[in-house]
Amino acid sequence: MGRGSALEALVEAAAGILAADSLEGTLGRIAHHLRALLHYDDLTVYEIDEAASLLRPVFAVGDWVDEVLANPIPLGTGITGWVVEHRRTRNVPNVCEDPLSNVVAGTPDEPEAFVCVPLLARERVLGALNVYRNGIDAAFTDEEVELVERFATMAALAYDSARQRETLREQVKRDGLTGLLNHRACHERLGQELEAGATVAIVCLDLDHFKVINDELGHAEGDRVLAATAERLRSVVRSSDVVGRLGGEEFVLILPGVDAEAAEDCAERARAALAELTVRGRPLAASAGVAVSPLDGVEPSELLANGDTALYWAKRTGRGRTVRYVAGAVRPEAQQRHEIATLLEQGPRALRIVFQPVVELATGRPAGYEALTRFEDSRGPDEWFAQAHRVGLGEELEALALRSALAVGGRPEGTFLALNVSPRALLSAPVRSALPDDLTGIVVELTEHELFGAEGELEAELVALRARGARVALDDAGAGYAGLQQIIRIAPDILKLDRALVHGAHADGSRQALLEALIGFAGTTGAAVCAEGVEDLDDLRALVALDATYAQGYGLARPGPPWPAPLHGATEAGASEIRAGLRVSIAPRGAAGAFASGMADLSDDLAAATTIADLDAAIGRAAGILRADDVALMQVDRETDSLVLLSAHHANPAGMHWPLADFPATRYVLDNRIPGQVVVGDEAGDPAELAELEALGMATVLIVPIVFGGRELAVLEVYRVLPQAFTAREVDRARVLSQQFGAALDRLA
Repeated sequence: MGRGSALEALVEAAAGILAADSLEGTLGRIAHHLRALLHYDDLTVYEIDEAASLLRPVFAVGDWVDEVLANPIPLGTGITGWVVEHRRTRNVPNVCEDPLSNVVAGTPDEPEAFVCVPLLARERVLGALNVYRNGIDAAFTDEEVELVERFATMAALAYDSARQRETLREQVKRDGLTGLLNHRACHERLGQELEAGATVAIVCLDLDHFKVINDELGHAEGDRVLAATAERLRSVVRSSDVVGRLGGEEFVLILPGVDAEAAEDCAERARAALAELTVRGRPLAASAGVAVSPLDGVEPSELLANGDTALYWAKRTGRGRTVRYVAGAVRPEAQQRHEIATLLEQGPRALRIVFQPVVELATGRPAGYEALTRFEDSRGPDEWFAQAHRVGLGEELEALALRSALAVGGRPEGTFLALNVSPRALLSAPVRSALPDDLTGIVVELTEHELFGAEGELEAELVALRARGARVALDDAGAGYAGLQQIIRIAPDILKLDRALVHGAHADGSRQALLEALIGFAGTTGAAVCAEGVEDLDDLRALVALDATYAQGYGLARPGPPWPAPLHGATEAGASEIRAGLRVSIAPRGAAGAFASGMADLSDDLAAATTIADLDAAIGRAAGILRADDVALMQVDRETDSLVLLSAHHANPAGMHWPLADFPATRYVLDNRIPGQVVVGDEAGDPAELAELEALGMATVLIVPIVFGGRELAVLEVYRVLPQAFTAREVDRARVLSQQFGAALDRLA
């Protein structure tokens, strides 16, 4: 097979493998597409299991599949162990003559050729791809080995992405802090039990005065209490029962086949078990509400709502007790409605708005602020808004909070304002009227602890809001509220990672893996990522390494009156190095995701170019691949020491010159051959570049040197309208793309 046809076959194989929708499907397609490229008899994929110090077989084809899959390899042993340890390919013409060779138990010791290639993704060794051919004269040629190596590079990225998707599918059902089923999964499980037709009881439990624990002892102690609560609740139920976390400090027990009396007994056992836990020497107290099907509801939402109503009455009548739901006997709705109506009559005086900075990690600057509502009553805002929605006044209360936040003036220029809105309220007339026509600089943050409503209407509303200038954020990613379906439906501009997932991430490999998967997923969709609840600098550094865009939390700044500044020491831990008026990334940190299809199309455009003018199509495609608002290609003219615009764009025609002496940051990029960026609002930015951005109507520029054959040929300038720094993942993509242009410019020149 010629090099050209081999490359085409590899591109076709990449497209086929990436199209798989499951981990097993990805592995099957790896085997299928490699067989189309060269002959082999057996194939095995091994994955590193560091906890067990093993190379574990995860997929095999051939005559000895059962035997291979039943025999993991200790790390560091055999040919496969050597390849993984040294990160180098090994071509063995005959395994019988190689001293490192070992025989899988249950398989014959016969001559066969063997190529073992390490599976590398983002500089990490995932495992190994082993390919075998039977016979004494079956050795793989150098060209075949090179083909397997190229294939393994692509297959490793596809396998890693598929493995992350599988992790996401499983993790989305679980609460990141406690490991319990999350709200969405509880709703689904309750629906399954109700469909079975048997009696089902639920117990809704809420920790009393939990806000005091968080405020006085910190969120770390609060997390410890929540995790211990989960363990105690597991201890008081049967194996057939379900323990879930509905959100915050509220839990639920789903008890199939249990009547009201037995459910109340279970609730009391649960409260007694929790009282055995102490916080500062005081027993942990809880309130509980009980509801039972079919009397109290036959739909999951109805049963949960009635259990929550009983819980609410338990808390409002003294806490530390269990209340059974009885229609009409639990706190009259008129009384609850009157409380909310009184708040609404008071207007803005009924609440106060505080703001928490959202810090951009690449620059350390406050990129925006989240508006948070506080009430003078001891109850938290979630409880007030939940009550308002129960009595039909939720949209009005949310609208009041929105108007109050928008009325606060003096927001620093170039920052956004994030406003919390539930999806159901977003579609209502009061909230629609509270939002101004021009939503430039506004982020609509969807916060809802329930399943989103019917498809279509919400998506249409978000399209309309974006057309008015708004961006959309989705809250609680990683906690289960923002499940994969919601993320796909909403296509958020900012994905907010739940505090329970972020806290302690620096010391928890599982959390880091899920964070990496979520951040990688967001990167492939063009979404920025914001980590919530950052309290520890070690967690902040972990988020920087994982390439999150934004962060917020007590470790950066507490919510306060407008407009609080982030803590200086914390922001320095995140910001990248400043050189010549640029934020620079010296060492690439790797990138998740694949953009092979776009790069293949770009390569076709560049290969078809016969003149410099023919590069316009490729430049336009580059903007799409990088999800940029504009891209400019500027050639270096060493005779005049200037840059020449090769591609016309909306502000300047092709052929314009700019003296490099007027742009020291760009000269620095060329002289040092490292990319850098300038963001409006970042005080470290080079003044000349900032002025040029203003003239172009842009807010961020990434400048990437194009070096080929040891010569500085050009720079690629990538622009954004938003003042949002490019992440290291995006910078790496631009670097890869610039090399494609370098080869084309060298050929055409």
